[in-house]
Amino acid sequence: MPLAWQPLVGWKVSGFLIEVTIMTEFTGKDQESAIRAAEGHLATDRQHLQITIIQTARRGIFGIGRRPAKIEAKKRPEQPPKRSLKASTTAQPAQQAKPHKQVVQQVAPHVAKQELSAEEQLQAEMAANHQKNLAMMHQATDGLTKYLTSIYANLGVTVQPEIIEERAHNCSINLVTEQPGKVIGYHGRRINAVEQLGAVYLNYHGVHDVQLMLDTGDYRAKRRAALEKIMERSITQVIATGQAVFLDPMPARERKFLHKLAERQGQVRTYSHGREPFRSIVIAPKN
Repeated sequence: MPLAWQPLVGWKVSGFLIEVTIMTEFTGKDQESAIRAAEGHLATDRQHLQITIIQTARRGIFGIGRRPAKIEAKKRPEQPPKRSLKASTTAQPAQQAKPHKQVVQQVAPHVAKQELSAEEQLQAEMAANHQKNLAMMHQATDGLTKYLTSIYANLGVTVQPEIIEERAHNCSINLVTEQPGKVIGYHGRRINAVEQLGAVYLNYHGVHDVQLMLDTGDYRAKRRAALEKIMERSITQVIATGQAVFLDPMPARERKFLHKLAERQGQVRTYSHGREPFRSIVIAPKN
């Protein structure tokens, strides 16, 4: 992994003086590589550097979640010469006047925050968290589209992911392709497997409890229509024979859809059986 560095400028205001601090960001395949890059660029050893770790390196699983190490580094400032007692005594009145203004500036936001009711504070925090989750989802989906393209490219299929819906914990992507059959796979097994990998990718990039749906050529709508017919035939068979019907394994979204269909009918009961990814629906007599 190539090493990279980027200058970062920080501003520190003290009274009427502005002190500019130049930080530099370095990346590497691990933390040691990033520190060596900082030593070479700043022409000093690590004992004379002030290092801040921004991001630790991670290998990931099957390329998911892999990331480099990132640090910020700058040369340690030289110790200022000690001032005489007379100089510090002379400057004492001026130094005592400054903290009073700073305390007033810090207390004012705190007082304004206390003026909000508990419900208003809760709503403000929820709104801030929602915006944070939206920004995190938007950033993660940019990488997800490239990840999905690479998966199908390795399978010999060209797709162009288009984001249809993007919310804090929900994302729908349409895979535009001239080979929808190869994108879907036998009984939808391929697109469902890639959908699970995409959800894992989003989870590794900070989007938790996400519900991802991949579609192509209106496959999901056609699949729901097929599930309705399967449920109708299964209910008829259960009522006629009095025996339970075991369906093939299917994703959690499809199982939830079948559970709702059975609740509307009210003539049978359903429950899930087995472990993922082989968990399936059982349609049994109600009594």
